Amino acid sequence: MATLAWPLAVGLLSFTVMGVVDTLLMGQVSTGAQAGVGLATVLTFGALAFFRGVVTGAQSLVAAAHGANNADRVTRAGSAGLLLGAVTGVLAAGVLAGLTAWVLPRVVTDAAIAGPAADYLWVRVFSLPFSLVAFGLMGALQGLGDTRSRARISVVGNGLNVGFDLLLIFGWGPFPRLEATGAGLATLISTVAMCALFALRFRRLFGRPVAPGWPVLRDSLTIGLPAGVSALLSNSAFVVIGLVLAHVGAADLAAHEVVLNIVSVSFLPGHGIGEASGVLVGRYVGAGRPRTAMRALRSGRGLAVAVMGGFGLLFLLTGDALAGAFSADPEVARIGGTLLLFAAAFQLFDAVVMVHLSVLRGVGDTRWTMGVTTLCAWGITVPSTLALAGWLELGAPGAWAGLTGEFALLAFLTARRVAGIGDGTVGRADLLLGEGT
Repeated sequence: MATLAWPLAVGLLSFTVMGVVDTLLMGQVSTGAQAGVGLATVLTFGALAFFRGVVTGAQSLVAAAHGANNADRVTRAGSAGLLLGAVTGVLAAGVLAGLTAWVLPRVVTDAAIAGPAADYLWVRVFSLPFSLVAFGLMGALQGLGDTRSRARISVVGNGLNVGFDLLLIFGWGPFPRLEATGAGLATLISTVAMCALFALRFRRLFGRPVAPGWPVLRDSLTIGLPAGVSALLSNSAFVVIGLVLAHVGAADLAAHEVVLNIVSVSFLPGHGIGEASGVLVGRYVGAGRPRTAMRALRSGRGLAVAVMGGFGLLFLLTGDALAGAFSADPEVARIGGTLLLFAAAFQLFDAVVMVHLSVLRGVGDTRWTMGVTTLCAWGITVPSTLALAGWLELGAPGAWAGLTGEFALLAFLTARRVAGIGDGTVGRADLLLGEGT
């Protein structure tokens, strides 16, 4: 488990730490710029969410076919991931352009926030095709159990991002001071580089891409479309939180974004363990070994809770210092310290949820996960944010109280669902392996 999980945790840096670094460095420009780029990062993930979910279906097929020793289906499923990444990348870029042009100016009226957000977003539009192609390639590699490539490529990409951030945000040496635009350019450059490196590794392990064929594409989409809807609606709830807090005030929004970025780093090992659990469980289900699949699930869940519980303890003990490191504004640091108290409890529930959702996706049970994640996000988080953060004027702490409640309920509901994998009542081996298997 750990052999698969730690490279996945490091590899997640490519999709999370870039936003963290951008937000951290923008805090040295101004509170408004930090809030704007933080909000832009949430909008970018919102634009990506559905399409990334769609692409994940191919990874599940690769893992199951690999467990069943079906080499032809492995190649076709990997190629399906590449094709879906290319198509969805163009669509995601169009969605983000629409959000930037029409939605952002109408919902964020503070120019100090809206200006930097728009500058950053217009550059990020061009990065999304490369991001989703890289995501499709990466998923195919992970389905084979090759998680180390993701870790290595992530280190390269994040090194490039940090270097170009420093040069382009602050205008070091001969480079102009571009602030939010510079942060977006740094992310674009590093994303293109990572996409090229993933393509080289894919070619080595899979050979030349082949036409996946409609049956494989259909099976990928049957798993991926519900996963995409689930991701879209869950991430949309986070977008709503950001938009509500933008009306509350720049300090609350900036503190919320700071803590989201801190948590996005702390959840890396938990997410890595969850992804590894999903790959292993899918492989064992494909091989007809459901009891072994359940042992892998329990092992992954226990490890994730232990690791993320450690981060929760860190938040309890050093929350104020962590928040202060991200912002020179004392009000932002004060609110952020309070939010990290909620994040300490959130970590434990999130550890359980990440493992369970990854495993359910790995066995093809994405329709149920779509329903339960949508119910929790829009039945708990969104109403509680509007009520507590907005109407009762509790600000960001009110939003995080609702968010923590959502994940507590999700942990309980998904625990009941994954129990059915061992006896075969949950999971779609027929879908994972194709008709007639």
